[in-house]
Amino acid sequence: MIWPLVQKNLKNLLRAKTGSLIIILGPLLVILLAGLAFDNSNTYSVKIGIHREATSTTNMLVNQLEKTFVITEYKTQEECIAAIKNTDINACMLFSPEFSIGIPTKNQITFYVDYSRVNLVWTIMNTMTEEVGEKTLEASQDLTKVLLKTIDTSQKQITEQRKTLVQLSTQNELIAKNTRNLIAELTDINLEFDDGEYPVEELTSATTQVKQWVDNALQIGQEGVNEANTFLSVAEEFSANAALTQAQKTALEEFKADVDDLKKLKEDLATTKQLTQESFENFQEQINSLVTGITNTKNRLLEADTSREYSIRILDSIIQLLDQTLINLLAVQHAFNTIDTDINNIQITDPNAITQPIVTNIKPIVQEETYLNYLFPVLIVLIVMFTALLVTPTLILIEKHSPANFRTYMTPIKDASYIAATFITASIILFLQIIIVLAISSIFFSGQVLSNALGAIILLIIINSVFILIGMILGYLFNSEETATLAAVSIGAILLFISDVIIPIESMPKIIGTLANFNPYVISSTVLRKVLLFDIGILNVIPDILALIGYIILFSLLATGTYMIMRQYSLQQLSKKFAPVMAYVHLPKRSKR
Repeated sequence: MIWPLVQKNLKNLLRAKTGSLIIILGPLLVILLAGLAFDNSNTYSVKIGIHREATSTTNMLVNQLEKTFVITEYKTQEECIAAIKNTDINACMLFSPEFSIGIPTKNQITFYVDYSRVNLVWTIMNTMTEEVGEKTLEASQDLTKVLLKTIDTSQKQITEQRKTLVQLSTQNELIAKNTRNLIAELTDINLEFDDGEYPVEELTSATTQVKQWVDNALQIGQEGVNEANTFLSVAEEFSANAALTQAQKTALEEFKADVDDLKKLKEDLATTKQLTQESFENFQEQINSLVTGITNTKNRLLEADTSREYSIRILDSIIQLLDQTLINLLAVQHAFNTIDTDINNIQITDPNAITQPIVTNIKPIVQEETYLNYLFPVLIVLIVMFTALLVTPTLILIEKHSPANFRTYMTPIKDASYIAATFITASIILFLQIIIVLAISSIFFSGQVLSNALGAIILLIIINSVFILIGMILGYLFNSEETATLAAVSIGAILLFISDVIIPIESMPKIIGTLANFNPYVISSTVLRKVLLFDIGILNVIPDILALIGYIILFSLLATGTYMIMRQYSLQQLSKKFAPVMAYVHLPKRSKR
């Protein structure tokens, strides 16, 4: 009994051609589009904005990033951040002024990202971290190589100069030894001068005394000579005159007296001679003492000269050692200068800069909030989309299946009025829902919602209109609530999958990504994000609003056309069903639509 029932259900399902098509093609279309969107892991469509000073280092990093990302350069930081808000780029990369790897305060890279696109943020940061991390690792390795090379050079220089230091130590010991010997030699030199060994005053006095005695002797001798001359004269006269006269007698007496004087002079001369001899002996002793002193002095001077020559040889040896020591010291100084130069050439001495030569900072383009704040625009558009897609067809199908549906067709009311009534009814329901959501959100997230509540409400009304019209198309197109619901869910899933909610649009294939940019859900969430999170005025999002208004016009025409076609089709079906009755019933003319 069960199988016939199953067969009956399948036949009923197949008879509903549109329902069967939706049941079969709806999930297939969802899986197909989801597969096309998700079956890749590339990040090549990610757009990165850069603000930097053009240097060789930044050029190297940018060239490396261009292999993975689409790079756009901006003149100012403000332009770069504004480009993120306008969705022109996905992240902004700022290099510190005079960027240089490994130098603190100059080695920083700041990333500005939109935290409201959580999935894209971490995709970008993971890839950027890998790219910058490679350069960081290379820079760290280069800095480490410089350090190791400097240490190796220093070690070689120290090893080579260790022998020189040993030589300096030995030479200094020799210098010290020779200096001590020289001091001892100079200490042994006797350079004392004894005045007593040179009796100059006594010698002068003795010389004077000898001179006096010699003068006295000469004077006495002169007197004796004079007396002798007188005596000779008298003797000659006496000899000439043999007869002595009184005068001769007197002269003879005088001669006797002279002889006595000569005797006395002789005695005086002898005394003088004795005294002179004694004085000369004393003088001779003093001369001998002087000679002895001079001889001793000469000997000491000879000894001093010998010591001087020895000291000169020692000093020459010391000078040679000092010259060699100076040469060795210059070699050591040169080695230390080389080491010092190598160390000074190491520009990076901060250990943090060596381990992390490139410092990265991540900053949000708006004040950092919770993830719920960032996801709020996406969530509210998601709620509006599914509510509009599910509620609007339900309203239309309830009306289709109501007993008063036939009377509705018969009443003389314009078709536009029915369409407008359905649109306004759905809009009221969704507007009340939005008010409730915004009211609750304003309590918990007042800083994000209430700051631009008017703009958010205006945008949500426009967004409601887009998805209500899509729901109206589904409601007019299908006759079964189940089929309409399945179609609404399928379309909602397609719009959701081909958006940046699950994976970034930039990671999708190019064709799917291009289609996603025209997705009403993407446009709606993007424009609402700009207004709520970035506090951008309504006038600054006019292009997005015009795109939504364009969708409203398009879907309005489609909804109207679908309504007209399906109404005509329903009337034809009713005419066939009530043809026997209608032959006897006269209907008034309806007003022209």
